[in-house]
Amino acid sequence: MPRPENPLDPTAGPVAAFAVALRRLRADAGGISYRAMATRSFYGYTTLAEAASGQRFPSWEVTRAYVLACGGDLREWERRWREAADVLRRGGGDKNGERSPPRRTPYASPRTPAVRAAQVDPTRARTSHELVEMLDELRSRAGLSLRQLVERSRSETSTGPVAELARTTVSEILRGERPPRVQVVLRIVELCGGTSSDLRNWAAACHRLARPPEDGVSMLSAPPAVGETAAATWGTVRFAPAGYEVSADGPSSVRALEHGRRAGPTVLRILLGARLRRLREDCGISVEDAGYVIRSSASKVSRMELGRVGFKERDVDDLLTLYRVADFDERVSLLRLARETNGPGWWHRYGDLVPSWFETYLGLEEAASVVRSFELRLVPELLQTEGYARAVVRRSRLSASEGEVERLDEIRAKRWERFTSPGAPELWAVLDEAVVYRPVGNREVMRAQIRHLIEMSELPHVTLQIMPFGAGRHAAEGGPFTILRFADPGLSDVVYLEQLTSALYLDKPAEVEIYGRAMTALTAAAAEPELTVGYLTRFLKEL
Repeated sequence: MPRPENPLDPTAGPVAAFAVALRRLRADAGGISYRAMATRSFYGYTTLAEAASGQRFPSWEVTRAYVLACGGDLREWERRWREAADVLRRGGGDKNGERSPPRRTPYASPRTPAVRAAQVDPTRARTSHELVEMLDELRSRAGLSLRQLVERSRSETSTGPVAELARTTVSEILRGERPPRVQVVLRIVELCGGTSSDLRNWAAACHRLARPPEDGVSMLSAPPAVGETAAATWGTVRFAPAGYEVSADGPSSVRALEHGRRAGPTVLRILLGARLRRLREDCGISVEDAGYVIRSSASKVSRMELGRVGFKERDVDDLLTLYRVADFDERVSLLRLARETNGPGWWHRYGDLVPSWFETYLGLEEAASVVRSFELRLVPELLQTEGYARAVVRRSRLSASEGEVERLDEIRAKRWERFTSPGAPELWAVLDEAVVYRPVGNREVMRAQIRHLIEMSELPHVTLQIMPFGAGRHAAEGGPFTILRFADPGLSDVVYLEQLTSALYLDKPAEVEIYGRAMTALTAAAAEPELTVGYLTRFLKEL
């Protein structure tokens, strides 16, 4: 038999009156037991029983769980709860507003003094550490354990960018072991019953504390009124009643990255990595410290900054917090780029034909503003005709079917589209004289290829030079290579060296400089570009 509840006088005060109303609700639900109610909520039966005990005024989170377990009208009970809370705030009855008598000073921790304010006010936080303490305090006021918070995030929908919370992530944030992510903070506030005004205040506090201090102390500023825009502080943020929504066009520094979306994920990785590197260097933070924050190594950060690997949105968010990026528009745009870096490129549908080591080159080629190459044996793929390219494939891939040959030629044609579109990159190729003398395919294939080279050399963004036999030894007898240069001055040139079953990508300044000098020497030793058409025309007559 369940233990009978202590009788309460509803005229004794707002706490007792509210508790009596809760008891009546449970009675109307058929006298459901508190254990059965607990199975329908994230709270234990003791917590639910204390809500109707009349000893303390319950929090709204506990009240909501109680009402939902009994099948009550949530909107009506929210009105009742707010009326009772207003009476208590005006001085009528118990002012603590707690769900049960605390065994110690509520919300105190060994690191900070107890907060006695009626509400958790994030605008008072002067450091990120204080903000985290207040977030943990808010969780305690809601009566949610860490497990309950995570379970609730899985069952309740969210209008924000973060839906489910990871227990480890929340635990590390609340313990101060991980920089607080804005999206996670807002989700926790939302789960703790935060209103649209609360979400706005917490967002303002997060981005204010991420702003670099002017005098060694984080600046405090009041959040904007409802409907106001605070673009200078944290961008344009609009909070809907049920959650939060971010609307941002991004600052000019971020809009400069937008063109990369048209090229593919490799370009996005390069641009985002370069931006993160500049932010890190501006803050004077080492790659080791950055790696520690994202729970990784310094080499991982270096690969991210070079665009060699994909990005996790969580890592980028943590790095932006470490680099004190306060502009909300910029954060939103960079995080959106991080999500898009993991998308497939146009060559993804040719994955059965294109080796993984060549996919990287395809992405770099699309990002490049200048492509310079030297060829010893064959016409560069970008300058090959369909017949020439098919003959090369049949010679190098003896087992390739006709369908595979056709699809490989589609890849070549797709790559050339980049060089015929507006804003096409510059292509500069130096061909050894042996290239035009080496027969590929039949005579008609070679004649068509030579005519195609003549046409290409007359394009304004294509420069073609021939290295004659009479030039003797030159600076690149070791083999062909390609140098890719990018429009962003912060990006290093990349040297591409292709082998039979793999490729090398060199980006160290010392190595790039050696190949750069070699390319300069080759262009100086080769015949002038103006002589290329005449040379190819004479060879075409001899063929």
